[in-house]
Amino acid sequence: MDTTLNRRNFLKGALASGAVLMAGGALAGCASEGGNSGDTVVGFAPVEFAEETDVLIIGTGIAGLSAAMDPVEAGYKVMLADKRDTYGGESFMACGVMNVSGSEMQKRAGIEGSVEEKWEKYAPVLEKKGETDDMEYKKNVYLGQTEWANRVEADYGAQFQPLEAYKDTGAPTSMLLPLNGIGDMTSVLTPLINGLQDKGATVGLNRKATNFIVDSEGTVIGVRFVDSKTDKTIDVKAKKIVLATGGFSCNQVMVSEYMPQQAELCPLTVYSMGEGHELGRSIGGVYAHMDMDSNRMSDLAQVTVWGYFGRNVQVSPMGRRFIKEDQSHDTPDACAELGLGFWWTIFDNQLIEGSQAWNVEMNMKAHEDRLVGPCNTLDELAQAMDVPAENLKATFAEYDGYVDAGEDAAFGKKLFLEKLEAPYYALKHFPFRYKTHGGLKIATDSQLVDNQGNPIANVYCCGSTTPDTGSDLSPNAGSGLITGKAVVASLQSEQA
Repeated sequence: MDTTLNRRNFLKGALASGAVLMAGGALAGCASEGGNSGDTVVGFAPVEFAEETDVLIIGTGIAGLSAAMDPVEAGYKVMLADKRDTYGGESFMACGVMNVSGSEMQKRAGIEGSVEEKWEKYAPVLEKKGETDDMEYKKNVYLGQTEWANRVEADYGAQFQPLEAYKDTGAPTSMLLPLNGIGDMTSVLTPLINGLQDKGATVGLNRKATNFIVDSEGTVIGVRFVDSKTDKTIDVKAKKIVLATGGFSCNQVMVSEYMPQQAELCPLTVYSMGEGHELGRSIGGVYAHMDMDSNRMSDLAQVTVWGYFGRNVQVSPMGRRFIKEDQSHDTPDACAELGLGFWWTIFDNQLIEGSQAWNVEMNMKAHEDRLVGPCNTLDELAQAMDVPAENLKATFAEYDGYVDAGEDAAFGKKLFLEKLEAPYYALKHFPFRYKTHGGLKIATDSQLVDNQGNPIANVYCCGSTTPDTGSDLSPNAGSGLITGKAVVASLQSEQA
């Protein structure tokens, strides 16, 4: 009874403020004082459902698209909505590195190991980091990543780079890339969205979700949108609603409140505003891990992951190494923490002509204002970078010594511990904040829960709207996939 009363009292406040809207009538047992049962909040149009669907997914990034797969394949009516005028969210801008184990693509390339075996090795890593609040959910996401990769390739025509392009170069074979390598997310997301539409899903663009809609019992039954082009209000009725709106790294108010230590960093993108977080909380959801540091990344994010696939040396503004070059987030973290301001990635023709040649060429052309080279000597390179030549030459002499010894005694670099050869090139980076890890607390089946852990009926969350979904695309895809499965299971149980 206490739970019911607490829920009802919360909804009374939410309705009174306009954070939540009601589809006609008054909240059961809570008629307004001296008013009619059909009173509405001042300034808000009455609810009038213009569209109806079985499953409404808010957000069309990789998590939202993946959440649509099982419902649409099960024959349910699925609608995806996005506040922007294009689908794909920030996933289109991502590096495209997907950490997956045991996929059919890896098996075809002769790479052994099942996803279950990999999970047994990964689980202790999470335990050591203290990230054990819902290990069953984390396991489901981890396994879901592999299932997702197999299905988007086999059933939707997503294209991945053959692992033969890099499996014998020293690059990690636990990473899948889109067809042309780093940054080519069109090869994965476009076939997926086209396939979903071919199977019957619809997509509504320029739709910004503003309010949940509840019935007289306080149960969520829909969402109000505002068309960003016309300012038209669109009320959509839905049996199940999935929040897949991404993180909040671009919301300076939220960052200042929950991650003040990163408030002075610029956001890498402009779209992760935390709308899904705020929507979920408006209906009684609660936040978790909001103070967890977001991933820092270079403003040239794709360049930051080159170290997985080719040799490079990264140096400070004074020409000194300050980090190992084979972990993409370590460099911007160290740059920010050391107060360096910026850093340089120095590379040679091995990267230009290697497995990621498409991306290297694209970034060299797109960032000519940041690019120096070709330089035939370290003295020439130092002058072009405006760093002390004696420092840069000493750095390379020390680094080359580690290469000869077969061990990076300074920073522990493992991948592509190789000497660079002239001509040299360099690109300049600045540290930015990227993916946040705080989000709405959910149950193991991805359903939104309140502050007492009770499920909030009909509302689900996935991807970066939930707490700690990893640092790359694949956990978001896995999270979306298992959320879609949970939605189907719920719909089927209600029909039984």
